[in-house]
Amino acid sequence: MPWYRQGTVAVTNGQTTVTGVSTDFALNARVGDAFQGPDGRWYEVANIASSTVLSILPAYQGSTVAAGSYGLAPMQGYVKESADRLRQLVEQYGGTLALFGNATDVVTLRTNIGAAKSGVNGDITSITGLTTALSIEQGGTGATTAAAARTALNVMAVGAGGWLGASTVDNGNMNSARQTGLYSALNAINSPASALQLLSTDWGADPRWQSQLALGVSLNRAFFRSILKDQTGATSWAEFYHTGNTTRGSGGALSAASPILRIANVAGTERKDLLEHTFEPAGEWGVSNDEARGVTVERLGVGVYLVKGSLGLALEGWRIQDPCSPDGGRMLGITQSDQDTQGVVTIRLFKQRWTLDDDGEMHLGIGAPLEVPLNSWIDVRLEMPALPTPTEQPPA
Repeated sequence: MPWYRQGTVAVTNGQTTVTGVSTDFALNARVGDAFQGPDGRWYEVANIASSTVLSILPAYQGSTVAAGSYGLAPMQGYVKESADRLRQLVEQYGGTLALFGNATDVVTLRTNIGAAKSGVNGDITSITGLTTALSIEQGGTGATTAAAARTALNVMAVGAGGWLGASTVDNGNMNSARQTGLYSALNAINSPASALQLLSTDWGADPRWQSQLALGVSLNRAFFRSILKDQTGATSWAEFYHTGNTTRGSGGALSAASPILRIANVAGTERKDLLEHTFEPAGEWGVSNDEARGVTVERLGVGVYLVKGSLGLALEGWRIQDPCSPDGGRMLGITQSDQDTQGVVTIRLFKQRWTLDDDGEMHLGIGAPLEVPLNSWIDVRLEMPALPTPTEQPPA
């Protein structure tokens, strides 16, 4: 039932009288109705004197108002309307509701209301007479076959987009991986490596842009970039640095390097981090990371070490780092190296020797042979035989 809000009212703080202007309280209000005053508070209608005067309880608590808005909520009307509707419900459905009252079990209830019995026990466990597929709105699939159900429900098939199955092999151009999904790239152009697994995803704010994450298959490498689908713009591939392609020198400095050999007295070392990450012993006088497996170190004499099993020192970048103190990188010795045509490397370690020339200048040179200190090691970066590249398997 609608509220009555016609006209305005005048109320005084601390008084119970409400005086209306352009109102008809006598016709539209009853004692017991709710009065919402200009202050927003609720009061009970205690008396209706005329069309323009009524009384409220408790006394008005807000500020005095000469012409304020108000509202009369017909509380008794709500009660009457609820009773009328309940009476109508009983008259219309009373007989049906009575059928539920005298049923003591499911079988009797089904008989009383005329429901069909189905299933193998008290509840329905199977439906044999239904030949029409339930719609999605009814909790079904909207189809009678598995394939049609997948289509109706827009279910992604196994292997779609490279998920839950072998990813699509794309041997051409990594810029062509324009749909979100997983791809296998083999000797593709615009690729940072020869054999990669590629995850390509669209950017929600502008689907022309994609983010791509490429993971090496035969090499422990990972790359990422962003690319514009129309190929007018793409950032260069950036490579992740991690424990597999970086190494910490004996002084603690991090550098990009792999494969790495550390020459040290493995049994007598004082460094607990000598065998960190993937480093494993490569003889009594060295440890190698996973990309330098097969390399061995042999001690020929004081400060003389023979390295076998590689193609020699790295062809580019740094090759050898002198042993340093673990407390800040102070150099502990000077190394010299040479290698033969078979890639066998000989590394010699010497003490530091300072000499003073006639002009008073100090010059650093090599001194007596020095065994690698127990609190350090010599870092050697090697060139190793290339790992085999995975090949695409022909379809079965």
